[in-house]
Amino acid sequence: MGENKAFEDIRPYLDNEVPQVVENLLQSPSFYTVMQYVHPDWDEQKVQSVMAQVKTIHDFQDRVAHPSMRKLMDSTIEELTISGHEKLSTGDSRLFISNHRDIILDSAILNVLLFEKGVGTFQTAIGSNLLTTELVANLTKLNKNFVVKRNTAAREFYENSMRLSAYIRHVITDQKESIWIAQREGRTKDGLDKTQPGLLKMLSINCDDPLRVCFKNLRVTPVAISYEYDPCDVLKIPELKAISRDEKYEKDPNEDLNSILTGLTGNKGRVHISIGEVINTELDQLADFPALNDKLRVLGEIIDRQIFKNYRIWPTNQLAYDILENQVKTQDVYEGLNPESFISDMKKRLADANLHTEEDYKWLLNMYANPVRNSLNELV
Repeated sequence: MGENKAFEDIRPYLDNEVPQVVENLLQSPSFYTVMQYVHPDWDEQKVQSVMAQVKTIHDFQDRVAHPSMRKLMDSTIEELTISGHEKLSTGDSRLFISNHRDIILDSAILNVLLFEKGVGTFQTAIGSNLLTTELVANLTKLNKNFVVKRNTAAREFYENSMRLSAYIRHVITDQKESIWIAQREGRTKDGLDKTQPGLLKMLSINCDDPLRVCFKNLRVTPVAISYEYDPCDVLKIPELKAISRDEKYEKDPNEDLNSILTGLTGNKGRVHISIGEVINTELDQLADFPALNDKLRVLGEIIDRQIFKNYRIWPTNQLAYDILENQVKTQDVYEGLNPESFISDMKKRLADANLHTEEDYKWLLNMYANPVRNSLNELV
């Protein structure tokens, strides 16, 4: 596979590598633990039987990744809906740029839904900081994840950005396969969902054409994912507070793992994914701006506009906004969500996380209220 040599350490596994990876997984006691956590009725013999049928990446997604994620989703999501998928077709490659709330689930839910719709799955960016063990690396690379290298020195960061940009362009334009990437490095913890200019600059770094042409070739498609409840909401508050005070935030060694498990297993209420339109028509307006920073700012605004418009505002969002604006209405306005019960639940969630101040409460409410503010700003 000569065409992949330049991307050996960041690309997902290829079909011809799957049998060896499966053999390695079956030698790992931790793999059986993971499988039996998701499927308690799968004993060691059942796991081996399922994995014996895995010869390709599609086999792994069909027999392992999809049923496992679907089971987790069914147990933690009250109602899951999608819109805009009818515009997609097999072999229709594009770059999905999505708002980012949950470390694993944002892309995983979309991949499951598109798999079930028969459109096919996409490759997904995952930070190297999350690949903490060989088992995690094997499972993610079998599920079409490619690696974004984190926490590197400045020179290495630039070289990695060059290679990542080239890889994304190669997959979409040459391999004709879609890619999902978050609109920023790390999750949006405050609910404001703004596309990071640095991400857009990285995506264009290997393209010599005008910026609008570079992005037209990628067929950028904004995606909005809306959770009625964020299981990790209170876990995000300490970092938000530190950043607001210009303090350096030091993650606990197990913080990402705790967030992953909480996101996977916690109640999310209803979830909606909206797939937007390819932004190619709007890209022509970039020609009006001579400075690169202005072009990147306008490009980000084009993407954000679709995400804000397509984000589904749940009663939890509207009620949190109304509480902060001192304009709470009767519960029938919030689809029967009782304001007093909502406030009580929010304060209990804070107390369970040892967060007790009015500042903590405001941070939590703003997390839910900010998508409403985004929507209102777009309507002005």
